[in-house]
Amino acid sequence: MDAPRLLLVGCGAFGRVHAAALRRLGAAAQAVDADAEAARATGLPVAATLAEGLAACDAAIVATPVPTHVPVATAVLRAGRDLFLEKPATETAVEAAALADLADRAGRIAQVGLYFRFHPKALALRRMVTEGAFGRLHHLAARFSGLKRARGDSGALLNDAVHFADLLPWIAGEAPARVFATLSDPLHRGREDVAVIQMMFPSGLTAMIEAGCVLPGRWPDAVVPGAETRKEVMVAGDAALAEVDFAAETFALRRGAHEPAAGGAWLPRHAPREDPGVPAADPVEVVAAQLATFVDAVRTRRPPEAGLRSGAVAPARILDAARISAQEGRVVALEEIA
Repeated sequence: MDAPRLLLVGCGAFGRVHAAALRRLGAAAQAVDADAEAARATGLPVAATLAEGLAACDAAIVATPVPTHVPVATAVLRAGRDLFLEKPATETAVEAAALADLADRAGRIAQVGLYFRFHPKALALRRMVTEGAFGRLHHLAARFSGLKRARGDSGALLNDAVHFADLLPWIAGEAPARVFATLSDPLHRGREDVAVIQMMFPSGLTAMIEAGCVLPGRWPDAVVPGAETRKEVMVAGDAALAEVDFAAETFALRRGAHEPAAGGAWLPRHAPREDPGVPAADPVEVVAAQLATFVDAVRTRRPPEAGLRSGAVAPARILDAARISAQEGRVVALEEIA
């Protein structure tokens, strides 16, 4: 296949990042949005309707509001087009599994837009874990929070926590077995504005995710004007520790371990912080890397890095478990989630 013709469906804040990434790649693309002015603002040729755009493309990038993902993605797949679906792919694991089944039956390529899997620092962190630089992992911690708008179409789970519900198991190389979560609604708008998720893994590894839109931020958000954010991941193993700040583009590594000392104490014996020298990346560059992978999958018909089962069903099961845990005040086993 020659370079596929692409259709960008949805031209809001992150849709505009996709449009910039498409231009950076030199891709042949059109845009469509219910707001025709928003579509024109991308600088891409504009399709009058979704049906018109699908008729003229080989694959579609869906960056519409979360509640529209299932009907729009379904329309793309039923039109016989390949699909790039922004996170969160769906609101529930059942919906994600149904989309995955539809993509399989239709023989279509389907990739989920999981930004951090394509960030150079996350890729370096996962590679170091896989190569044993951290030894046996003890704990992972992540914070995706800040002072920003509370979206009308989703809460902290789907808007923020989903990123690290995918990324932490991806880095660890295993899926969690149990989840415990607390959710709160300080704005009293009927959606969670703060989410804290604990995960327990079969290996004994533990993890925690904090997400929300009413917490102090630290850095200006690179996508949403006026917002302040924290996007951080920490990895602790018995041979090294690391802290990655995606907003500040820093990566601090400390090699070493606790060692026994007199009186039953254990003292940290870690080398000074070092910077592994992983390059920075702006949002357009990271999205362009995702779309380049998608375009390659469309051309070669090879499954993409983040398909619907690993990139949509798996994190959705964690978030489903978090909702049940918060509602019922108990630890939820992932095997309970369909």
